[in-house]
Amino acid sequence: MLKKKGIEPGAGQATYEGRDAFMKACLEAAASQFALDGASFYEFDEKSGLLRLRLRHAFGVTFEHEENLRPAPGSAAARSLESLEAATSKGPGGSFLYSPFRFDYCDPSGGRGVVPCFGLVRLERSPRKRGFTKAESAKADAYLRSFLRDYYKAEFFSLNRKYEKNVSAITELTEVFATALRMGDSFKHILSGIQTYFGFDRVRLYLIDEKNRKLKGELSADIRGQVKSISYEEIPLEAGAHRFADIVLGRSSGAFMERYKDCVLYMPLAVQGVTIGLLIVDNLLSQQRIEPQELAMLKSFGGQIALAVDNSRLFDKVEELSLYDELTKLPLRRYFNQRFQEEFYRAERFKQPLAMIWADIDFFKEVNDTYGHQIGDKVLKEAGRVILSNLRKIDFPCRYGGDEIVILLPQATGLEAQRLAQRLSSELAELRIPVPFSTARELRVTMSIGVSTFPQDASTMDSLLEKADDALYWVKSHGRGKIALYSEIAEEKKQAEPAGGTTNAPAK
Repeated sequence: MLKKKGIEPGAGQATYEGRDAFMKACLEAAASQFALDGASFYEFDEKSGLLRLRLRHAFGVTFEHEENLRPAPGSAAARSLESLEAATSKGPGGSFLYSPFRFDYCDPSGGRGVVPCFGLVRLERSPRKRGFTKAESAKADAYLRSFLRDYYKAEFFSLNRKYEKNVSAITELTEVFATALRMGDSFKHILSGIQTYFGFDRVRLYLIDEKNRKLKGELSADIRGQVKSISYEEIPLEAGAHRFADIVLGRSSGAFMERYKDCVLYMPLAVQGVTIGLLIVDNLLSQQRIEPQELAMLKSFGGQIALAVDNSRLFDKVEELSLYDELTKLPLRRYFNQRFQEEFYRAERFKQPLAMIWADIDFFKEVNDTYGHQIGDKVLKEAGRVILSNLRKIDFPCRYGGDEIVILLPQATGLEAQRLAQRLSSELAELRIPVPFSTARELRVTMSIGVSTFPQDASTMDSLLEKADDALYWVKSHGRGKIALYSEIAEEKKQAEPAGGTTNAPAK
């Protein structure tokens, strides 16, 4: 802690907390020492001739405030700047003491080295109070000059803290980029990390959809920490379509970028020379200038951000392939089990119906044995195509195993499920699979289908599956190629049990 004569005990601590804390301590100490109603810290821009207010203390509160003053020729402020001596004035607005300062400090951006800092501290008293006497003015001026001699130390510690913050950001953001895999989560981590460590008003991510030649919005993170989807934004990847497209394509982006170049950064993301997206950071809300060192640091992360984004997309693609059957394009059983739990819980929670279709292709084993697995694969592929083309977006099909297909129908009754099953059965029956080496030259396909519903037929997940399987079994034991609702065969099943009649399981 500093123990310099005339400096308040808190000043030393403020030095170590940085430049802004130091100025705040200076104004508050002066206000207390000299019974002031206000105190302001101005920096003088010699090129424009303006005094720019950095910080103000009034009514017991210190705050940032935007105010530019142009000292009138001959005014106390102008005399003080010209002579580098304290000057006083008194008028209807109150009494004022202007104490000038001039010293060198290190440019926080690192671009200009040591630069001069020139300005005034203005001490203020209301019209109701006495003005500044000559002796008091000399004492206050000496007090402020003594205080401000240590300003360079505040600059040093401010820069040191920025350096430490940057090192911390580099370490933690690098870890985020290195470990981010799952696409949705990793994008959130990346954008939140950038926003948190750099303090931008907003960070947005767009990715290139090569197949559709579009630039598609992914996520946006704002200063409140909220991360939102911007998937509704789709920009044609064509010259002139939008400035974002022009930037990605390496063309001129127009006057908008030039106008806001100090508070917006557009950073194309590239991996091995191929552009995959666009990262945009801005301070459009606060209109704060993005500092050169922040731009340099963020650009240094460009390669890592692009690689992290590309890795997460690749990871999601690999995961997607592991969840879907390559032949039928239907989800696999482990994916279905996850969705089944979610949909069943939702149906229970909101008292909604849930239907299940369990189907298999008739005589599929014989198809493979007679015509070979290549023809069998064609049958499965066509069956998958027909199913996917007839489902709603909320429906969830699954290749449950072999030729067995299960379809989950949220918010669907047994009647609605039966209608879908009839549509699938009709379209499959119209299929003709070419078999050039057979006598018939083609193969026809039929499907047996069982339907169960929640809560009419079953109250648990296992029971819903079991009842759909029972309905399918009934169809296969009664000639195949038909559709059965468990609710319709339940009574027949009950009547058959007392008679002791059982039916051997039919071969597939």
